[in-house]
Amino acid sequence: MIARLRPTGLTAFAAFAALLLGLAACTDPLAPRQEVQTTWPDGNPRIVLGLRADTVFERLEYHETGQLKSRGQLLDGARHGVWNSYYESGMPWSQVSYDRGEEHGSYRTYHDNGEPAIEGAFDRGTRVGTWSFFSPEGELINVNQNILSDS
Repeated sequence: MIARLRPTGLTAFAAFAALLLGLAACTDPLAPRQEVQTTWPDGNPRIVLGLRADTVFERLEYHETGQLKSRGQLLDGARHGVWNSYYESGMPWSQVSYDRGEEHGSYRTYHDNGEPAIEGAFDRGTRVGTWSFFSPEGELINVNQNILSDS
């Protein structure tokens, strides 16, 4: 004959406590979370910050329709890395690279039909290299050369 063990009150409590401890261990205080900063009059989010611990690392802004307007990373409160902006239709409007708040790297904007509008680059906030300008139909209409000087 096989004896069956019935959980006693103490055994059931220990199992429940172990479950709670396991769940508590899953809530990592350094895990990313989002916090709504401002809302539109209808209650939809307008600006949302991504946080890890007490540090803001991402900023999202939404059009009143709820469509994403811009998204990018922050470093010490300044734009850092690639920032993307969008028309209310959801089509890309711009893609700009930043280094600690200063435009640095590639720069692109788009017409609302998705065709490129401007393509260029920055070096620490200064336009450098070739900048190309396009019509809404995608035709190249102007090119500028920017030379970085040591002055």
